[in-house]
Amino acid sequence: MKIIRPAVAAVVAVAATAVLTGISAAAAYGSQDTSTARTARHSSSAPAEKASRHWQHGKPSIATSWEKAWNSKDPKRLAALFTDDARYSDHALGQTFRGRDGVAQWATVTKQFVNNATVKVNSAFADNGQVAISWTFSGHLAGAPKPFSVPAVAILKMRGNKIVTNDDYYNRADVLSQSGLPADTVFN
Repeated sequence: MKIIRPAVAAVVAVAATAVLTGISAAAAYGSQDTSTARTARHSSSAPAEKASRHWQHGKPSIATSWEKAWNSKDPKRLAALFTDDARYSDHALGQTFRGRDGVAQWATVTKQFVNNATVKVNSAFADNGQVAISWTFSGHLAGAPKPFSVPAVAILKMRGNKIVTNDDYYNRADVLSQSGLPADTVFN
């Protein structure tokens, strides 16, 4: 896996800021109890309605399952949350993996390059068959002098109770800087 200096870092930062702004604006929505959240939202599709019914502690249950799966030692646990034709993209690294096997491969690769990789979901909300997750990504890059902890956003598109696409956004330069590595570090 190579980490290269992207020309689109500013675009990703702007996109993540826009998503986080949306999450902040929806904070009241995510903090409502389940019955109020269901009646307050408009139902435009069956998958969106189904996704909204699965809430735990003010957030969609898929966010909790996603967090637990990432933090587990079994990459197949994460893969099981996805459809057979899923796509998982880490936009900070420019990496995309397809299908459940690809998702399991991505989880394996991540844990090989990031010791003690940890996902902490801070907040999440669902609407129209999509889930937005604000989370913290932390760990220690293999060979780096220091650990890192950065804010991140994941946008999930759902089909029923399974993830079809997962798009992760975070600032790779922050990961490298906090890790004590130069911004143009390449991992082979």
